[in-house]
Amino acid sequence: MKTYSFFKKSDIIIVLVLLLFAAAGLFVFRLTHSGDGRKVRVTVDSEVFGEYELSKTGAADGQESEFDAVAGAGYSINGNENREAVENTDQSVRRIEIPGKVGICVMVIDGTKVYMESADCPNQICVHHSSISHKGETIICLPNRVVIEIVD
Repeated sequence: MKTYSFFKKSDIIIVLVLLLFAAAGLFVFRLTHSGDGRKVRVTVDSEVFGEYELSKTGAADGQESEFDAVAGAGYSINGNENREAVENTDQSVRRIEIPGKVGICVMVIDGTKVYMESADCPNQICVHHSSISHKGETIICLPNRVVIEIVD
């Protein structure tokens, strides 16, 4: 009696080669996009608006002391970031106003983290985006044509 196999030998070889290529591609991607970035590049309508250094010192690194957590220096009771308090208590926080196509975007550099504080766009996706800190991460405001990216 002859038995039939669902997979042929050539099918298994093709799948293994494709998995090998996928793993190699993932390895190359992780190698080129690993680590913390040192600069933030802001472009408006494909033109560089500015590049800003990220600081590596103090509480801006996200290393809060026990006193900071208890006293609420930059943090609210429920554990969410209170960005206005961080802005007023930490000297390493910088606010940059970026003129876009629709209106003004306000980017905040808080030590090694960058986030969009406000934007004059209808959907506010860029404002609700989480903060970025690693090389290759971006925040994009499409209506304003503003791109914020972490670079080396």
